Amino acid sequence: MVSQVAGGKVFADDEMTSRERLLAAYRGEPVDRVPYWAKIVNGVWQDNQPEPFRSMPERELLDFIHADGFFFCDHGVRRTAPHVSVKRHWEGNVEFHLTHTPDGDVREAWGREPVGGTMHPVEFPIKTVEDIKRYRWLFTDVTYRVDAAGLADGRRKCEWVGQRGVNVTAWGTSPLMDLVQHYVGPVNFHLMLNDHGEKVHELLELMHADNVRHVQAIAKHTPSDIVVSVENTSTTLISPEQFDKYCHRHLCDYGEAIEAASKMHELHMCGHTNALLERIDTIPAASIEAYTSPTLGNTRLVDGRTRAPSKTLIGGTNVNVWLWAVERIEQYITDELAACEDNRRIVVTTAGVAPPGCSAETFREVGQWLHDAEIARR
Repeated sequence: MVSQVAGGKVFADDEMTSRERLLAAYRGEPVDRVPYWAKIVNGVWQDNQPEPFRSMPERELLDFIHADGFFFCDHGVRRTAPHVSVKRHWEGNVEFHLTHTPDGDVREAWGREPVGGTMHPVEFPIKTVEDIKRYRWLFTDVTYRVDAAGLADGRRKCEWVGQRGVNVTAWGTSPLMDLVQHYVGPVNFHLMLNDHGEKVHELLELMHADNVRHVQAIAKHTPSDIVVSVENTSTTLISPEQFDKYCHRHLCDYGEAIEAASKMHELHMCGHTNALLERIDTIPAASIEAYTSPTLGNTRLVDGRTRAPSKTLIGGTNVNVWLWAVERIEQYITDELAACEDNRRIVVTTAGVAPPGCSAETFREVGQWLHDAEIARR
């Protein structure tokens, strides 16, 4: 439907290719104009669009909306936990997992949302102090190997992307946020941390040691430019003091491992992070992704540029903004950019996954406007 612009450029008259523009933004270097991306290559947005957009391949869809390219690639690293086995079965839209360990079984359940098919825990596996002991086995004697076919797929994807964008791979979550989000739940976790602190701390450190080896393997082998720690950090789930005590030092270790392999570390933090910006700035990382403005988040571009100046901000809006009329969206972005000294270290995106109610035509109009707008070239 849409012919691609030759040479990896979004527009034929661009000074930079999409890859050059994004890498410059990640490095804090001058850009020809502010980079632009929308999270539309996913089931949440695409499955709820009319044809041809519902079935359009990712590169063609990004060409249509005049956006830069973030492309996810397989890193080829596979994890094996030898002391556990997992049985899975579905009941309706819920998938149940029964994990067998040498100290007994733990059960969890994940529900699939009807719109987009994303999965979220509806029953957490760690419910009692005995479950903490059982869950230790998931992080004991773990091995990592490289799947040759998966790695080859990742390399082919990177070659295919070329100058049309940057390549990204994601690995997982630091222990505290992992337990809060996926294993224990926010309420029970804080109770367990208070009542069984020694056992929780032991599990945290076991998970962290395993994570370090995981990250080292991925950073060594991935063909991608960027390795993402999928934190989903929010001070609505943990306190700034907990972030400082646990997450900060763990993320520093992961960032050091990623940078030692000459990759860029990205922090996926999509929640309320305003109170953490100064501490985030000291983590070895190039960027904060899903950087979300009020009312869904609580950070504006100017907050990050002034209080976490070493970090590139991938976001700057929130999904509600993209349900407005085009003129209002453009004015919002204008005001957010104008509050900053310049456009370095900024990539304008939807922050979270694009809302299905925003059409491809709207994203295209914004992409054209960012190409033309003087504010995007400061």
